Amino acid sequence: MDISLKGVRLALIAGIAIMLLMAIFIVLFLVLYKRRQDRQKEVVRELEEQHQKALLEASIRSQEVEAKRIAADLHDDIGTLLSATRMSFSLVTRHLDNSVESKETADHTKKLLEEAVENVRRITKDIQPPALEKLGLVAVIHDLVRKLQQANPDITIDLECQGEEGRLERSIEFTLFRIAQELLHNSLKHSQASRIELFLLFKPHRVILTFSDDGVGFNLKEAQQQTVSLGLKNIESRLNVVGGHVIFETSPGEGTHTIVEIPLLPA
Repeated sequence: MDISLKGVRLALIAGIAIMLLMAIFIVLFLVLYKRRQDRQKEVVRELEEQHQKALLEASIRSQEVEAKRIAADLHDDIGTLLSATRMSFSLVTRHLDNSVESKETADHTKKLLEEAVENVRRITKDIQPPALEKLGLVAVIHDLVRKLQQANPDITIDLECQGEEGRLERSIEFTLFRIAQELLHNSLKHSQASRIELFLLFKPHRVILTFSDDGVGFNLKEAQQQTVSLGLKNIESRLNVVGGHVIFETSPGEGTHTIVEIPLLPA
């Protein structure tokens, strides 16, 4: 009898042990399976991010190529045609009568042609500034600020640069130039600011661009939901390609403050 009870107890203990081992095995299997699923999701997410980044990079590269083509067409075709028209018009004016009305009309037409030629040159440089590859980011932003200051004398536009101003990768220089251009044009068009400040800081492992104005500001959440969104999505897309990020700080009546940071690879 005692031997039977002892056998039953051993059988129960063995059964419980087996059940515990099975439970532990099931738990371990579920944990490993969950980890494997999480890892697979992470790999898929990384692949999706890499794919999106590649698409963005290709899109921006194609935009730059298209901008370069348009700039070349403007300069070579439209600019040349306008210059030839201006020269031809100067020859035509020699055969006009000497009346005051004819002279005024000729002078006005000549002025319009000269403005058209100058506007084509300006637009061409804005689309694809040739000095960017030759002189670098700082020189081109200085030139951009100078031109905008001349065109908007009632607004003070300041640019300050600190740090060792070395040449950066072409993609980073183009990205920072386009962002500075976008922020400046947005502010001049929408902000009603009286003062705009840009600060470009070069550090060993990153470059920082800050932009501030004392304008009317805007509702950031509403702007981010809009299709155009004042170019905010375009800025974020450009920065995604070069591994940078941006912080927008603004609210109605409080002006705007933007911080752009791009990491630099060790030389």
